[in-house]
Parts: sequence; structure tokens; C-alpha cells
Amino acid sequence: MQSTGDAAGRFAGRTVLVTGAAGQIGAACAEAFAREGARVGAVDRSPVAPPPDGVAVEADLAREDEIVRAFGEVERALGPLDVLVQSAAVIARVPYLEIDAANVDHVLGINVRAILLGGRVAARSMIDRGTRDGAIVNLTSVSALVADAESVAYEASKGAVDAATRGMARALAPHGIRVNAVGPGSMAKFQEQDPRDPRDLDEYELRRIPLQRLGTGTEVADAVLFLASPAAAYVTGTIVHVDGGSLAAW
Repeated sequence: MQSTGDAAGRFAGRTVLVTGAAGQIGAACAEAFAREGARVGAVDRSPVAPPPDGVAVEADLAREDEIVRAFGEVERALGPLDVLVQSAAVIARVPYLEIDAANVDHVLGINVRAILLGGRVAARSMIDRGTRDGAIVNLTSVSALVADAESVAYEASKGAVDAATRGMARALAPHGIRVNAVGPGSMAKFQEQDPRDPRDLDEYELRRIPLQRLGTGTEVADAVLFLASPAAAYVTGTIVHVDGGSLAAW
């Protein structure tokens, strides 16, 4: 992977925590921040290799006590948080008439509750030490705005992330903490997770994408780094879609 960042390291000396670090986008973000000089805490419920000069922590982010524990471990090892990237998410493709409480709780527990609670834990840490340049970047999806009959719970969760991002931005702005979100479109490695015939997936997706290709984790990470950087010092409460123009096409 290559970054659009410069060799100086935009995040040198800063501590960044990335949740969902075992996933395609989370891993790309952790790698990009580390390459830019940050001390990175990689958090996931699955084992993750620690980034250079960073740490890896396993945690079930559906549980508040696990969020508090994991974030505390990262800060004890690397120092107080400057940036939080919330990439952890689950995608459960279940036809709407077949979803049940367990399915809904599973999706909302990771995709929404963990965003709200994780953001609160990070924000309190930033506020306690008096920082005025903290940043939180949530990962949402174009699915918050585009309907799929087999992903209703997931779409609902991402719509909630959009709303939560705006609310968090409003609540934390007086403390100098910016909150934004990045909404990826169709990603190249997501093919294997789709129940449609993979031989037909590219053609199906490309009909909806003006740029005529799928996205990469690196491209999403570039947007995350921008929103977390001083270059976006006057940006908060916004959602940047990295989708090849698919929402425009819709």
C-alpha cells in the first residue's frame, strides 16, 4: 500500500486508536497512521498483529466494560489518545421478514452502541487532559442512504452512525474535539462476503459506480487521515463518502 501523506509524518508523536483493526478498512487505517508516524493501538475481537511502535488489544466492543478496558490498555501503553477511528462493524445479510431480536441486537450492538460508548470514553480522556485538537472519525457506509432488502438492520445501524456523528460533533465541539465520518461504497475485498455469484458481482456493482471500479481500503484510509489531520481543522459533523460517485448515480 502507498499513502498520499508526506515523509515527515503528519501524526508523529500522536496516539491513535483504531477499532475493527482486523478488517479491511481498519487494517488499512492502522497501517496508514503508523506510516505517518503515529503510535497506533489496534483493537479488534480477532487477533491482530501490533503495528510498528504500537500495540494490539483483543476486545468485544459490544460490551461497555470491554471498551473501557481496551481503550485503557492502549493509553497505558502508548499515552493519551489524540485520535479515535471507529471502524468495527458487522454485516448480517438477513431478509427483513426473517430478522429477529438477536440479529438486530448483534448488529446495533457493534455498529451503533460501540460507536457511542467508544466515542464517549475517548472524548472523556481527551477532555480530562485538556486537549483542544482531538479527532474522532467514525466509519459509516453508503448503505445508510441506499436500501437493500436483505440488509435492513445494517442500513439502520449506519443511518444511526450518521446521526450519531452529527450529534457527537455538536456535543464535543466546545471541547475542541472534531467528529466526522467516512462512508465507503463498494470495496474490492467485499466480494467474497456477498451471496451473489462472485462472477457477476463486478458487473452488477460497476453499473452503479460512475468511476467504473471498486474502492480500496487505502483510499478510505486516506480520507480518514485527512479528517483526523490539522488540514481538516475546520471540519466537524460531516460525512465524506468514498464511493466512486455511486450516491450521485443513485
